[in-house]
Amino acid sequence: MSETKNLLKGQCAYVAEESVFSFVVDALQRLAPLESCNFKTIRNFRRLFNKTEPMGDLMIEEHYKASVSLDNMLDTSSTAGSDSKKIRKTRKKNRWQPYTVPSRRTFSELGITGRWQPYTSKECPSDSSGRLERLAEKDITNLPDELIVKILSNLNIKDISVCRRVNSSWQALVDTNHLQALSFSRCVRFQPISQTVRNYHSFTRGWLTGFSKKGKELAEQLDKFLGNKHFPEILFFNIAKLLTKTESLTCQNVCTVPHPHLVDNNPIFSPDGNHIVTTSYDGTAKIWELVAGQWQHKAILEHHIWESNVSFSPDGSHLVTASSDHTAKIWGLVAGQWQHKATIRHSGRVRGISFSPDGSHLVTASDDRTAKIWGLVTEQWQEKAILQHFGWVRSASFSPDGSHIVTASNDHTAKIWGLIAEQLQHKATIEHSAWVNSASFSPDGTHIVTTSDDHTAKIWELVAGQWREKATSQHSGRVRGISFSPDGSHLVIVAKSNNPISRDDTAEIWGLVAGQWQHKATICHAEWVRGISFSPDGSHLVTACDFKTAKIWGVVAGRWREKATIPLTDSITNASFSPDGSHLVTANLNTALIWGLVGGQWKVKATLRHSDRVSSASFGPDGLHVLTISKHSIAKIWLLTGC
Repeated sequence: MSETKNLLKGQCAYVAEESVFSFVVDALQRLAPLESCNFKTIRNFRRLFNKTEPMGDLMIEEHYKASVSLDNMLDTSSTAGSDSKKIRKTRKKNRWQPYTVPSRRTFSELGITGRWQPYTSKECPSDSSGRLERLAEKDITNLPDELIVKILSNLNIKDISVCRRVNSSWQALVDTNHLQALSFSRCVRFQPISQTVRNYHSFTRGWLTGFSKKGKELAEQLDKFLGNKHFPEILFFNIAKLLTKTESLTCQNVCTVPHPHLVDNNPIFSPDGNHIVTTSYDGTAKIWELVAGQWQHKAILEHHIWESNVSFSPDGSHLVTASSDHTAKIWGLVAGQWQHKATIRHSGRVRGISFSPDGSHLVTASDDRTAKIWGLVTEQWQEKAILQHFGWVRSASFSPDGSHIVTASNDHTAKIWGLIAEQLQHKATIEHSAWVNSASFSPDGTHIVTTSDDHTAKIWELVAGQWREKATSQHSGRVRGISFSPDGSHLVIVAKSNNPISRDDTAEIWGLVAGQWQHKATICHAEWVRGISFSPDGSHLVTACDFKTAKIWGVVAGRWREKATIPLTDSITNASFSPDGSHLVTANLNTALIWGLVGGQWKVKATLRHSDRVSSASFGPDGLHVLTISKHSIAKIWLLTGC
């Protein structure tokens, strides 16, 4: 039996590979009813150990599949090394039957037949005190804290919370290492920003102390962690908990952005949440900045006529505006001031703009049948390439790794371009029989989905450097939009009914199963679907429609099911989740409503009012600010506060 060095640097202790895995399985089985620590968790531990360099010699055979229940897992106990007597003694106490595993032999060769039997309700009480008493019987101190932390850190937040409740030493490890905050941040794909500490001092701490008594206490606790490298995650997690536990919120209108003409429905926050930009039919874009807790007007960016699109670079240092005046303008933030850097000229309306993931390039899509790529070279923006179509180019975007670009056109095609030896080369053409309205990359960049007026959506996949068609989704009307889940494992496709006297829309959910895209569920609405949005962790989906309803769907026992229907008094123009996924904002009539789970039901927690119809509402990256647009000429920034 080979022994494996402990993961700790500088420690001389040894831990047998099988004893580590046995500890995990046994502990998890005793922690709570089996559903609390599910089979997927066990498989996650397997991946962790197999990928850890010192544990590369693990002899745990791949003898089960995800569909097999925990009670069919094989007993993997063993003894080895200088700790063998201690481990043997512990296992005898806990009814383990030791055996020796020869090197490089499988379980089937050893003839092991032991199987796990699930605990009954009497043996595994549901209350935390009972589980704690059960665990107290086991000697788990033979594993070093660092290894336990490594094991627990691979759990999802639900299982970490269970571990925290049932063992006092684990509770200390979870709290000291902020494992709940880190797991939660991973789950919702939180992206820490470099200025979190500065923003905390200038704004967030003051917001907490004014929010409530609990907020003030939280601020005092957070002050102790300012030097922690995971402070952004700690702050994000604790604010999410505070807002979730607050059953009723108020919203303070902290800034009003007026325009003399209609405000477009695509206002955006900068990636760090410190800037917002609104565009108007008067040909201007207005930038506002959060300074010391106050929103201040910073700049007016001008075009000759309506600005149709706007986008920040990933680091927030550049901004590009697109207009019907046949230009796109690049603006840079220099010494706190926004300055014009370059103008990209087309001979038709500029419809789409997109930065590369590293912010060093951008692509524009135009009615002049071209897409233009510009790059930042020694602080100067220069034209790098022109991509040609035979019709209007309706959209253009980079892949998440910046190695590909996809363009969609009225010429019934979408084209994929690849960066090879610093040159863009045509890689594939996706053909439709009508206009292609959009083409989008999946979050991992391995799939592309196109939508078309020919009533289809097509899914293509990158396999061994080649793009191949994987699936086609057929509909009765034109496909109006798509959205990937954050992890790319699901896709929702919105299509229009072909009935000339009906405005019915459907939203189909597709899932990636064993490398194949499969239809999972259909969401039916009696009117146009105005918005679709996945929750940050991808476990829920919200759709908003003209028929006064929003529907929330979630995964229940592996299947997508309707979880809630939110009725309203008028058509809903959009609905979207907060960055932590705990709240939802809907735009409806002359109000925007903040929804949250209260007692297991989605209820209104705050109301944001305008004097006319609200056409758009969205959360900022910090989850504390909400930006709303009214139908005519007003944009408002709101701050969530306690009652």
